[in-house]
Amino acid sequence: MHCENYKVRIDIAIEVDGKKIIDSKIAKLLLLIDRYGSILAASRVLEMPYSRAWEALMKAERALKKPLVETKRGGRGGGGARLTSVGRRLLKEYTKVYRKIVGKDLEVQDISFIIPSLVYMGSHDPNIEVLAGLLREKGITSMELSWLGSGIGLAALALGEADVVGIHLLDPESGEYNKPYIKRYWLENDVILIRGYCREIGFITRNPTTYDEVIRDLIENKSKLVNRQKGSGTRVLLEHVLDVELRKMGLDSEKLVGTILGPAKEVRTHTEVAKAIVSREADVGMGIKWAAVQYGLHFIHVKWENFDFAIPKHKYGKEEVEKFLEVLRSGEFREKLSKLPGYRIPSNLGERIL
Repeated sequence: MHCENYKVRIDIAIEVDGKKIIDSKIAKLLLLIDRYGSILAASRVLEMPYSRAWEALMKAERALKKPLVETKRGGRGGGGARLTSVGRRLLKEYTKVYRKIVGKDLEVQDISFIIPSLVYMGSHDPNIEVLAGLLREKGITSMELSWLGSGIGLAALALGEADVVGIHLLDPESGEYNKPYIKRYWLENDVILIRGYCREIGFITRNPTTYDEVIRDLIENKSKLVNRQKGSGTRVLLEHVLDVELRKMGLDSEKLVGTILGPAKEVRTHTEVAKAIVSREADVGMGIKWAAVQYGLHFIHVKWENFDFAIPKHKYGKEEVEKFLEVLRSGEFREKLSKLPGYRIPSNLGERIL
């Protein structure tokens, strides 16, 4: 047997009730967040995608049922990330166990890393990549695009990690998009909201069907759902749609929404939703019309939604952010957007709305 391709990795993990809370990867992430005050900086040192760093932290927090990282408020330069008291105790306990077993301290060397000049975080949309392409033509080549979902994108903005955050969060009570969530995250004094574009969202299936049939099959567990990650605007909308329909039927919405969503495969982008349906990993998912058309799938309209952009006030005059807004308002972007299925261009595209 040839062993040149083998990789042997032994790790140390701490579990609670059979659930892994921390291993060396998460411990190093916490150590670097404590060192740099930034999840983005920590992920760069570890050569880990920012979205994966968030995912690792959230998984640990869910298992522990306590936050490990919190916002550190700052001045004009924004806030930052810092460990909670629970996070510090967990890191201390892990390093003690690590030292005892391995015989040396857990260490991560300082290395040189570059924070991109423009950092986009938030919801996935193909037009973000279109915007990125146009920005590269204008000389903005150092960019980071992280598909975190709308809610986590706003959380990243609060940590001072993002320059631009794309959001499409429906407030079920008012029926309004995005503005209520800026207030809900206590960001109304810290961010500027820019009008983006409108896009068509609904159910994606392999075969022609109807809205009522999709809802019925989900309730009766006759179809397999692919869902977006927690904190995404698409997931918020799906939960709202199911809640409304279950209540109309006189069913226990609070219990059944969790039952329907619980076992579903979770993905980060609309493209992944479509791919899961094409590959028969799932039968139905909520996504934008563009994704359904790209993969030759059936689309059932649910709503036109507003996809807007939140920008920290202290970054509003930054050169790269100004270039982003310039491209967003440009005729070239409007032309590209008009050619994609499932999009509308509002008259106030690129204008400040909050």
